Amino acid sequence: MAKILVADDEQSICDAFSAFLAHEGHTALTASTGAEAITLVSEQSPNAMFLDVRMPGNENLEALREIKKLHPELPVIVMTAHGTLDTALEAMRLQAFDYIGKPVELSRARELLRRALHLSQRDAVASTIIELPDGDGLPRLVGQSPAMQEVFKMMGLLCANDLSVLITGESGVGKELVAHGIHDNSQRADQPFIAVNCAAIPDGLIETELFGHEKGAFTSAHDMRVGRFEAAGNGTLFLDEVSELPLHLQSKLLRVLQERNFERVGSGATHPFRARLIAASNRDLEDETRAGRFREDLYHRLNLATLKIPPLRERKTDVAILAGHFLRVANEEVGKSISGIDREALERLEAYAWPGNVRELEHTIKRAALVARGAAISVHDIDTEFADSDSVPGVATSDELRSMVRAWADRAFASFIGDDPSPDDTASYQEILRCVEEEVVAAALARTGGNQVAASKFLGLSRTTLRSKIRTFGE
Repeated sequence: MAKILVADDEQSICDAFSAFLAHEGHTALTASTGAEAITLVSEQSPNAMFLDVRMPGNENLEALREIKKLHPELPVIVMTAHGTLDTALEAMRLQAFDYIGKPVELSRARELLRRALHLSQRDAVASTIIELPDGDGLPRLVGQSPAMQEVFKMMGLLCANDLSVLITGESGVGKELVAHGIHDNSQRADQPFIAVNCAAIPDGLIETELFGHEKGAFTSAHDMRVGRFEAAGNGTLFLDEVSELPLHLQSKLLRVLQERNFERVGSGATHPFRARLIAASNRDLEDETRAGRFREDLYHRLNLATLKIPPLRERKTDVAILAGHFLRVANEEVGKSISGIDREALERLEAYAWPGNVRELEHTIKRAALVARGAAISVHDIDTEFADSDSVPGVATSDELRSMVRAWADRAFASFIGDDPSPDDTASYQEILRCVEEEVVAAALARTGGNQVAASKFLGLSRTTLRSKIRTFGE
């Protein structure tokens, strides 16, 4: 039997929690203001607490700050219907036990309460939360979905240590923003943040780009050059698309992480590596490891702390808040004062699958703001392919794709063996597959303007495999 304090200015929420807690065998205490909550903590010494962010007397989490002064060991579960990165970071900095969005699922509340009471009994709550330094965060990292709240919470924990971090997620989800957010809210915030897109650097240049080179190291090395590992200093080095590193450089990266020093190309002298490393990949590195394209020992070295960013299609509730943010930015950039997005347009945005994730949404809103003529963005201001789609504009469903392939295959077989096949006729299976593959590769290259690096990422192939196929098709 435990005493649980519920602080919320909505009486219906307090009543619902009271009934829930009574059913769980606990005694409920309720407060409607921050001051009342502080008084009850002082007088009643509850075993755990649910605290609403936006209530009188809790502006900027002032009530949480005072409660933690009075009762540092009290596990406080912060609740909000308006979750932001700043709020999450501040809550975790003030040693909140957890941070959840509204409406609260009772199953989630039950599990959090069980854990909170268990830790409270062990007098170990304080040791489970790492205090964060102050920081402003990044405005594009917004979201009220439970998935993004978990991301914010994990970021909060990672800000206070120097562990290597592996960020995973599809292209466009904001992996670099997350890396920058961790850096900006860490003790290294006043030091450089150096970002390297490993997929965008040609194989022949990436070693010198990372490690630098001495004068005369090779024919065109007319001067000494400092690499990204050295430029990062005591800050953060962010290696985006780390899966695209060639195997021999993966080996060098592993050695740097193990020994914390490196050598410039053309030099035997070692230089210390003092920066924190954050890596990111849109590929599954476990799959890449099994396929022999990524070193297993490097994967385990990078995987000390993993942060997975969910795709936008799995957090549809964030589409509206992200669109609102991008619209405000777009208004400033194009010199407009568009007030919002009408309901029909928003419904189309929320129904879309967003294969390009947050980056695609940002570009969509900016284009719409540019062409909009009314006070709000309408469905007519969104790309034509958007407006004409009921679900996933520009993207064929699995069934639609199968139907198209089947129809094409029927025509292909007919071209090989005619409409009246004999028992001796054979269709060239390999030839048909070659035709399909060649056209898919050609379409990918056309879509990326002939950029093989971008095309390989688009197709999910390694650059070596893509080059091999291009050579084969050219024969």
